[in-house]
Amino acid sequence: MMYRSCAGILVILTGLVAVYSHANAPLSAQVTVSTGELSGIRSADGLKQFFHIPYAKAPVGELRWRPPQPAEPWTGVRDASKAGPACMQVPAQEGEFFGEALNQGMDEDCLHLNVWSLAESADEKLPVMVWIHGGALITGEGAAYPGVELTKKGVVLVTINYRLGLFGYLAHEELSAQHPKGVSGNQGVRDQIQALTWVRDNISAFGGDPDNVTIFGESAGSWSVSLLQASPLAKGLFHKAIGQSGGLFRPLWLRDQAQTFAPAAETFGAKVATAVAGEGRDASIAALRKVPAAQIIAAVQADPSLNNFEAMPIVDGEVIPQELEQIFANGEQADVPVLIGSNADESTVFMPYFEPLYGTGEQGFDRYLSVQLPEVRDQVATAYPTSTFADLGERWAALDTDVNFTYPMRVWARHMQTVKSPAYLYFFTWRPPIAQRDSYKAFHAAEIGYVFGDLTMFGAQPVAADFRFSNVMMNIWSTFARTGNPNVADLPHWPAFTAEGEDYMELGPTLSAGNKLRMPQMRLVEQAWAARRAAAQIVEVRD
Repeated sequence: MMYRSCAGILVILTGLVAVYSHANAPLSAQVTVSTGELSGIRSADGLKQFFHIPYAKAPVGELRWRPPQPAEPWTGVRDASKAGPACMQVPAQEGEFFGEALNQGMDEDCLHLNVWSLAESADEKLPVMVWIHGGALITGEGAAYPGVELTKKGVVLVTINYRLGLFGYLAHEELSAQHPKGVSGNQGVRDQIQALTWVRDNISAFGGDPDNVTIFGESAGSWSVSLLQASPLAKGLFHKAIGQSGGLFRPLWLRDQAQTFAPAAETFGAKVATAVAGEGRDASIAALRKVPAAQIIAAVQADPSLNNFEAMPIVDGEVIPQELEQIFANGEQADVPVLIGSNADESTVFMPYFEPLYGTGEQGFDRYLSVQLPEVRDQVATAYPTSTFADLGERWAALDTDVNFTYPMRVWARHMQTVKSPAYLYFFTWRPPIAQRDSYKAFHAAEIGYVFGDLTMFGAQPVAADFRFSNVMMNIWSTFARTGNPNVADLPHWPAFTAEGEDYMELGPTLSAGNKLRMPQMRLVEQAWAARRAAAQIVEVRD
């Protein structure tokens, strides 16, 4: 790591001496990290909160779309008492179920993280949990998730920002030419790796154990967890992984090769560049690095298809050298214990968004099948008979839940058989009490409030049973972070997943062990994805 001035080196050396000299001193709201001193908040119960801590340089100007660079040291004491801005994103529309106002607005200078700790000294070596927020890789922020309750379970919580949308996942021939390895894309994944590097180097100052780090995330955050487990660049930076409702085991786009189901990501990036620049204007990367960030957001607002999350995490050749399916099948993923699962009714909340995309009624459902499962569309009626659902919407939601959530988590668990570490699979069935949302049932993201002890999330009105269940969930998550095993006193025995038994634990009003979850439906999706990969391989050979 190189620094520009002797003053910067002095700050770092002074900080290291301070950490070494005061390892046993009471942990206060003022902490020294590798880049300088921080002043956070200490509450009456001893909870220390530090916000807006830079883990990388601001990715602006010439650093836009480049891999993250280590944060520069500062002089004096940096105020870490309030959240910083979120990364650039299209603002949520009023009335959106998942739309929330951002804490401090948004800015391209956003590569910051937050730390929550109840440690009383820097030598406690508490297990560390690093949360990667969801939001389809296009929305969200780390500061939206509080550590007040989860840290009571004896963990240090870190929440991070990472570049989103076109700022975080743009592949382009010019960007590839500028990189020493000839690659581009996956900038947001690189940000997450840089944040984990910061955690390794600094978390002991907050009472955390850098040798016991668990990454966890939901939805796109869980996609990110699966990517990090697959990435050779992230190995050794974490020791356990929790994935909630998302794993990128579907056929992925390739950086520089077209497939039957997708163009090359660099080709799509060229289209994006033209749209952002405007008709007839210079669409080079050099020119686009000079346009205001708001112009890129405006381009996405004008054409939401530019924020195509299918084109975001890609096989770039370095961060992700091959498809996750292949990396895991070969046993080349990080050999760490995983706790992974999905919710029973994930896609009920997405039905209002499907109408604009696919249309309504049977015609809309048929169009959905032609996009999502064209390889097995004739078999859907057998696996999802209309007689077992109240209406088409319920049937549609059940199918989408399996395609995008139940099946990927099962693939993840099965592929853990290629390494020594165990996988524990769960199925979440608890329904948050949200007025006028009963039909959503155990919807996508329903478990987050229970994991964090934030039970009013989504406007829920919790009762005593919700608090008791949340305590169980936090015990499971924190126990796994501490030991790599989720078994706690409140549960029946939770066996590790095996390909033969396909064991899982139902987490809901009933806490019970089961096996072979939704096998006919799982086989259908498996058949579709296998056919898609086979077709793509044929095209690649012919080309």
